[in-house]
Amino acid sequence: MHVRHTLGLIAMALALGLMSPAGVLARNIIDTAQTAGMFSSWVNAVREAGMEQTLKGQPYTVFAPSDEAFAKLPSARREALRNKDTLVQVVKLHMVAGKVRLKDAKEGTQIRTEGGKTLTVHRKDRRLLLSDAEVLEPDVEVDNGYINVLDTVLFP
Repeated sequence: MHVRHTLGLIAMALALGLMSPAGVLARNIIDTAQTAGMFSSWVNAVREAGMEQTLKGQPYTVFAPSDEAFAKLPSARREALRNKDTLVQVVKLHMVAGKVRLKDAKEGTQIRTEGGKTLTVHRKDRRLLLSDAEVLEPDVEVDNGYINVLDTVLFP
């Protein structure tokens, strides 16, 4: 399923009242990502990294790569994700403790991830970028934080 098509489905869910106007689902990050149907690779990576319970409870902001982002990874990077230490590091690069709204972030804002990497917010030609990744849908609010849809899998 294409990311733009899925975002259209989210808009339709808003219109039908399946989601609140603020995009809030009465669910945590993992349940919401799983239900969306476009993050199965990311959810599987989170589970394999042992981070599922963390993202079901504590407040977090996540930068969730779509399944399309995982599909376009070069084979060497896909292979690297089979190593548990690398997988944990990559998953943590997509997590920030607390609630961070990207829509409110100014150009050049720096965000430190749980993986220790600093990501920088850029605004270019009406696009919102997080370092080199495009944020396709920012600040989807869930009970315990925000999900931001990325077009790229971040690597250390």
